[in-house]
Amino acid sequence: MINWLYIVFLLVILWVMAIMYLAPRISRSKHFGLLGPALMVKSTKNRNVIDRIAKRFPGILFGKISVILVIISSIFAVILLIYGSILSLSIKPSNAPSLSLLIGLPGINPAIPISYGVVTIIAAVAIHEIFHGVVARRQGIKLSSVGALFFIIPLGAFVEPDEKEIMSADPVIRRRIIAAGPGINIVIAIISLIIVAFLLFPAVTPAHQGLYVESTTGGSAAAAFIPTGTELISYGNSTVNYSGNALLNLTMDSVLIPGHNYTAEISKGGTISKVSVPAGIVIASVIDGLPAYNASVPVGSIIISVDGKVAYNDSVLASYLDGVSPGSKVNMSVDVYNTTAGTYTVKTYAITTTSLYYYYSRYDPSANSQAYVNKSFVGITLGYLGIGGLTLSGMQGILSGSQVFTVPWNGILEFISLPFAYLYPVPSSLASLFTTPFSPLVFWGIVNVFYWLFWWDLLLAITNALPLFVFDGGQFFRDTLYIAGKRERLKFLRNDANVRKITTFVGFLVLFLFLWEIIVPRIV
Repeated sequence: MINWLYIVFLLVILWVMAIMYLAPRISRSKHFGLLGPALMVKSTKNRNVIDRIAKRFPGILFGKISVILVIISSIFAVILLIYGSILSLSIKPSNAPSLSLLIGLPGINPAIPISYGVVTIIAAVAIHEIFHGVVARRQGIKLSSVGALFFIIPLGAFVEPDEKEIMSADPVIRRRIIAAGPGINIVIAIISLIIVAFLLFPAVTPAHQGLYVESTTGGSAAAAFIPTGTELISYGNSTVNYSGNALLNLTMDSVLIPGHNYTAEISKGGTISKVSVPAGIVIASVIDGLPAYNASVPVGSIIISVDGKVAYNDSVLASYLDGVSPGSKVNMSVDVYNTTAGTYTVKTYAITTTSLYYYYSRYDPSANSQAYVNKSFVGITLGYLGIGGLTLSGMQGILSGSQVFTVPWNGILEFISLPFAYLYPVPSSLASLFTTPFSPLVFWGIVNVFYWLFWWDLLLAITNALPLFVFDGGQFFRDTLYIAGKRERLKFLRNDANVRKITTFVGFLVLFLFLWEIIVPRIV
């Protein structure tokens, strides 16, 4: 089987080697240039297009606004790097993300679609470069050339200001020109987010108020009969219109007896069908070293009873265990599903409980409480029916990005990470569960385009805002130090050597954090 990741790495290496070999010739050419390992195909004929845009656009004002946006983005980017570096300490080597997920290129990163990914990244890079040129012209800086940028594949456009003029310009003006690229990316990202959150998603409604099945517990009957990506509309005699984990706490009033089959109504791709699934709380995992693990209780089994007390739901089970002293022996009866034969077997396990206090002291000391000392715990996590998911209304809120405006930090991180949960482009299985104001194919196409415009523009903005020498943020940071040096208290920044030392130190610190996030999860 062909490993495409290795082929891509080989192509990248060959490209870089070719660029290094041809660099002397390229540097003497009027029609080609280099931007790092990327090849610039130059043209002087299209510079008037930038001039026409610059005459109509308030470039000086936009440059000033962009400076503020880039400062905010730079702070956000550094915080994000530090946050990611801290999180990387808790990732085991076996759970470290593959290298392909760390490469932000369509077709290589499995989370980035080729279709939407290529079109929107080219648009984001092109407008980034155009606005460098627009603000440069408004500030009276000539353009040497414009053209297309290639790194194996087309990456977008570029604008090349006259090097002598821009380097001799006042740092205040130069900083505005540099900030304009990331600045327009931030503006487009915000506009795209607003369109998705407040124009597109309010126009859709869930066909039912059921539960979108995001995951099922391996080895459970639900995993065999209720596929992920479907909607659970009803179960037993109840419609499933719960939010969050409320499905876990079905009350005894529903008279759903653990281990007994009830009818589940599900929707898949707009087609409704019915299947029989046994009721009850399913063991989603057993915690290493704790009682259920030591007793070899199988994951995916349904808890029928504990010491004869029927475990209708999580609340009933927890209430019973709270009344049992830690260190007591309990008999847990579970219904084990045989995935091959499609049969069920009831087995009983003798388990000696531990205290909930011991669990928290070992796994989450910050959440521990003295009240847990006398509460029994057997070391399991649960999910009703073995299903994990959200209501369609909840999924609508997540896909729309509206949470960015209510819980900004968590909201933006969750919205950015949706492709890694394979929720963008919105999968057809999920899209089919909503009604749209016009053709679903066209509507969801528009949604996906605006999402990826948001994604690429935000990524390009915060990456370029980093104070690293290969990004716009490196020169932006350098000019910021020069500007700060105009103050008498900071006059030491008027010395080029001092500025160079500071920018080099900060640049290597940022690079260290980048490498830390890649290397540490694979060795710790």
